[in-house]
Amino acid sequence: MQMHNDPQLIAAITAIVTALQNQAQVDASLRHHLRVLGEALLAMADDASATAVSEPVPLEYDEPSASATVAGEEEVVTAPEVPPATLPRATEADLLRLVDHFSGNKAHVPPPAPVVKSVPTDANEVELLTNLSTCLFNKAAYIRQVLDEPESALDKTEPCTVWIANQLKQTLTKRRDDWAVLAGSCEVAAIVVDALSEIVDNPSFKQELKEGLALAAEAQSALFVAVQRLRKKPDPTQLQLFEWLQRRTKQDGIYLERYMRRADQADPTQWQTRRARVEEWRAALDQAIYRRRRQRKLLNKLRYQLDQVQRGDDEQWPKALQTVITLVDLGIPPSDRTLRRLLLPFRERLHTVSEEARQLAWVVRELDRAALTLPDDEEGAVIEEVRDNPLVKQVAELLQNKSVVLVGGDERPQIKQMIEEEFKLRELIWCDTRPHHSYVFTEPSIARPEVAVVLLAIRWASHGLGSVKDFCDRYNKPLVRLPAGYSVSQIAYQIWEQASSRLRDGLSADR
Repeated sequence: MQMHNDPQLIAAITAIVTALQNQAQVDASLRHHLRVLGEALLAMADDASATAVSEPVPLEYDEPSASATVAGEEEVVTAPEVPPATLPRATEADLLRLVDHFSGNKAHVPPPAPVVKSVPTDANEVELLTNLSTCLFNKAAYIRQVLDEPESALDKTEPCTVWIANQLKQTLTKRRDDWAVLAGSCEVAAIVVDALSEIVDNPSFKQELKEGLALAAEAQSALFVAVQRLRKKPDPTQLQLFEWLQRRTKQDGIYLERYMRRADQADPTQWQTRRARVEEWRAALDQAIYRRRRQRKLLNKLRYQLDQVQRGDDEQWPKALQTVITLVDLGIPPSDRTLRRLLLPFRERLHTVSEEARQLAWVVRELDRAALTLPDDEEGAVIEEVRDNPLVKQVAELLQNKSVVLVGGDERPQIKQMIEEEFKLRELIWCDTRPHHSYVFTEPSIARPEVAVVLLAIRWASHGLGSVKDFCDRYNKPLVRLPAGYSVSQIAYQIWEQASSRLRDGLSADR
């Protein structure tokens, strides 16, 4: 049977290769296995006496090391040359491990020990970004001071500016314009990193974070090029920023299209235009931060007022209506899930006052629309069942400001929002599943340090997702099986029964 000209076969191979290329960009383990496969194929082509040798894969920025801390940054010392690594000829066991990687069968692959350092905590990230920003600002200030007053400032160095001082002494006169570009590039990068430090641990700013990461990639690329014009070795602070971007985008599953490769470099001479764009993004971010803080305070106020109304205090009702009007004027949409959830039990009463203000009419219209679409067996029932349930409050105390992974079914925004609010979560990470969906994609979420517990909705989980337990064991995360639905009370009961002891122990350890 001749298959080499079969267009379907060629299309299938092309699709597989493309998928492998995309996944290999973010999966170091897959790159290793592909390298093993390449060795095996080369071995087949060589004669019996040949030795298969693989050249090491160079890093994007392979010249220096970024291991030095920001506070102690100094001139990068050239490391001694290391001979190229020689990989042994691929064995049958290597091929078996490769097959296991794609089939999901782990019979030949012992689970690796968790690498804690590769998953930095939010606190470490904020501290790192704060230090990077401070260092970048200091570099820019030092360069500008030397350009303005070379005699008085040149010898006033600090650890963050040692290499700059040494280089300035040699090239200040001839490369003055290049140094001005470097100062501007440092400032742009510093502004971006400083802003990112404020939102990197807040899941409410996902879109703003994604935009900021793209700007940071461009800023660090321009900084890299600006440094290269003055010396061959990259700047350690720029390298640390580049490596953090690699880690963070891989952790969040974000693909940066530009400025993360040597072949795609930003123009440092455009730093003023770049700074204007960064300042515009920063201003919008500041407005979003203020708006969301105000909205959160008003929603908490509305929650209290409506609770008092339910307890019989009718004097709180007009106050609650005014809070709703203020929220809509502040920019929260009438269809907002949190607002809608709070007001659904009062829908009929709101109809009697909807003509008093256009904002109330908008909210009532959205409530009526939601009432027609909410499934009676889940979303609508959750609103009533949560009220006065002490177990929900007890579990919320264990999970407050932590993240939870939910594996199973399709993500449902209203349910997700409800669970996050009732348990006071930082974030519910919903790993939705479909038939034959590989469980390996849940591992990065489970590995995240802020995740306190993993929920497995066995009613919707496919057969292969039973291996989620292996990831939970690997990263020491309690696994809670949910036998029926996303009911908040049911989730609280199952967490309490299956994981409350471990959660309490973890809470005590944190304190």
